[in-house]
Amino acid sequence: MKKLIYILIAIAWTACGQAQTQEANIPVEDSVVVQDVPIQVEHESFEFKRRPNKYPKGYFRNPFDSAILLSGSFCELRNNHFHGGLDIRTGGMEGWEVLSVANGYVSRIKVSPYGYGKAIYVSHPNGYTSVYGHLKSFNDEIQAYVEKAQYNKRSYEIELFPKAGALKLNKGEILALSGNTGGSGGPHLHFEIRDASGQSVNPLLFGLEVEDHIPPQIKQLLLYNRDTKILYTEGGYPWKKIKSSSPYLKGSALKVVPGTYAFGLLSKDFFTDTRYRLGINYCWLTADGKRLYEYQIERMDFTKGRYINTHLDYYLKSKTGVNYIRLFKEPFNPYPYYKQENKGEIILKQGDSSTVKVFIEDFEGMRDSVELLLVADSNGQDIQWTQKHSYDTSFRVVKGKTNHLTYGDWKLSIGNSTFYYDFDLRLKERSRRPGSVINAMQIHYPYTPLHSYMQLSVAVDQGSLQYGNKLCAVSYSGDSKIYEGGSLSDGRLHFKTRSFGVYSLAVDSVPPRVVLERMGRSMRLRISDNLSGIKSYRLSIDEQWILMEYEPKLSLLSGNLPEWVKSGKHQLKIVVTDDRGNQNSIEREIIL
Repeated sequence: MKKLIYILIAIAWTACGQAQTQEANIPVEDSVVVQDVPIQVEHESFEFKRRPNKYPKGYFRNPFDSAILLSGSFCELRNNHFHGGLDIRTGGMEGWEVLSVANGYVSRIKVSPYGYGKAIYVSHPNGYTSVYGHLKSFNDEIQAYVEKAQYNKRSYEIELFPKAGALKLNKGEILALSGNTGGSGGPHLHFEIRDASGQSVNPLLFGLEVEDHIPPQIKQLLLYNRDTKILYTEGGYPWKKIKSSSPYLKGSALKVVPGTYAFGLLSKDFFTDTRYRLGINYCWLTADGKRLYEYQIERMDFTKGRYINTHLDYYLKSKTGVNYIRLFKEPFNPYPYYKQENKGEIILKQGDSSTVKVFIEDFEGMRDSVELLLVADSNGQDIQWTQKHSYDTSFRVVKGKTNHLTYGDWKLSIGNSTFYYDFDLRLKERSRRPGSVINAMQIHYPYTPLHSYMQLSVAVDQGSLQYGNKLCAVSYSGDSKIYEGGSLSDGRLHFKTRSFGVYSLAVDSVPPRVVLERMGRSMRLRISDNLSGIKSYRLSIDEQWILMEYEPKLSLLSGNLPEWVKSGKHQLKIVVTDDRGNQNSIEREIIL
């Protein structure tokens, strides 16, 4: 590493007399301007190569008769999961004709107010399955098949598995119209291709043509002090943010105290415009010309979706809402996307130096990269933990066993599969919130991710037991109250959660709100609830169940009366129930 040269560089850098600023509460890069120091570029011996593309090209067509413009990319970073496919724009409108991308048959249909909303799964002779989500409606044959099943089950929500070949589709045949159903944030088509094992594969690997004119961008690097003890006690690693505009990424050496270092990344990709920030599927990092770390994400196992919280810097996500990627694979990260040497770490002793390069590449092969020269000097920057969190007591939660904890009236049971690594769980009693019946409890902090549910219970005093099943657990996000459910037994309210935060008990005795907006052959209602949410709804004509479509994000219940409801006088009845059993009903005589 040519220590003598870098010692001379470090001396010259120090002689410039540049002051170093103190790290803020949330550390950011130093804002001082330093004199450029020529980086001694090592020979880049590592050459990044993508995995061979084994997927058939030309077999699948586009699901639209138009160019594909994306608002979401494959394995883009989402909340608690990678995005499983492509989000294809529909110009902010519903009703685009969705086409089968190859010959096949409908093997699964799911209708839900949540998730993919109305979705169709088409199995193809080559062993792959195409998926179409957030649909507005199905073609006539599929729609009739679904409605018959919904009436038989007396349920809008339904999941069906038609027999092979019962609902055949030809390549290019219309199977549905695009929409905005389920958890969609706006009109678009969610599109996937899954292999025979059920894993989602990047559709672009099959040769689908997508417009992409803009290269990806590296926005920031993170330099971590890789102190595992801090991860266990505080939930993260000490870090320093280095923006792309920093002098340290433009030729100036960064002096740090001797230690063990690793890296993180904030990046983004655009395809045709800068309206939508998309994900990066290829990234690698070299140290002195040799690979230290890389990832390639081309397939996704839905059963491991929540492990994205080991791919990200979960601490910074919880604090800032920004998705930084850790450029090292933790031992508790099970994804197969990575290759790394030396645990993704650089160990620097006094006088050592290392030239680090970070590269990102989009599917089209466009790249961005940055370069950083680190010099180890005992007078350099010392990246330390500066965050503070208050608590009354702390328990060490240990992998390999189920941890049972008791604090005051609260009991916690945290199973071995619930968390990723040992950590210090912190508890603090807080004041009673408006609308709650007991003091709130800070059950650790959201900066530590939970993979599966932990079980909680709290003792209920005699005065609160009178509320019975109207009593429920709640959590808080700022001043907002979030329903957590629960059930009473043995004088305690039991519930489960996959998030740390502030918890308490409240009472939900308010029935849902029902507003009838339109009555006749076409029915339209608004239904909403103050806390526990809508659990069930039923609209009937002369006691006969009528199919209605529920759209939670619009609080909308709508539908059309079937032809067998003849003209004349009828008795309309609407019953809406929330999750705590509170009920509201409307009865009207209508004339058709």
